[in-house]
Amino acid sequence: VAEGKATIATSVGDKELVKGMVSIKMETKKISGRNFTPSVIEPSFGIGRIMYCMFEHSFYVRPEDTQKTVFKFSPIIAPIKCTIFPLLNDAKMNNLANMISRTLSSDGVSTKLDTTAISVGKRYARTDELGVPFAVTVDHRSLEDGTVTVRERDSTQQVRLHHTDVLPLVKKLCAMQASWEDATLGMEKQTMAVE
Repeated sequence: VAEGKATIATSVGDKELVKGMVSIKMETKKISGRNFTPSVIEPSFGIGRIMYCMFEHSFYVRPEDTQKTVFKFSPIIAPIKCTIFPLLNDAKMNNLANMISRTLSSDGVSTKLDTTAISVGKRYARTDELGVPFAVTVDHRSLEDGTVTVRERDSTQQVRLHHTDVLPLVKKLCAMQASWEDATLGMEKQTMAVE
């Protein structure tokens, strides 16, 4: 290199480089780039995504029956808080069910009255699919002593209480002021019908 030439070994043999074949020099070059700012920004926190996540985390299938699907919405966010069923499509039972529905609705508890003639188990399953946390059933005993059953969706436990006590119980449960176990402590437990 000091004499202005160098020998390089290649795969095809040695090659000689002379001074005129290679040029090395220092240079300063200005490179300017173009900045690009997107004009559309897609936020990833829309209400649709929040709702989808809520549905995804709330949906399950009951282990004892794969045909029974449930939306396990918390009572505080469930769109319908309580369904009311007369056991049979009977005028007296319908009147009491309507009265309970009006009482709950007038106090801000969203309800759904179901007077269809299908079995109460199928009505429970239908409301479980909608994510309704509580169901009130008016039966023959309701006409005798004014008591009704209240069913909790997740445990499927039922208690019997006077129809005038339904509003305070459902409001307390929907406001998350007490758990089902604490709120129904001391109430008459009902054996579950085959759903």
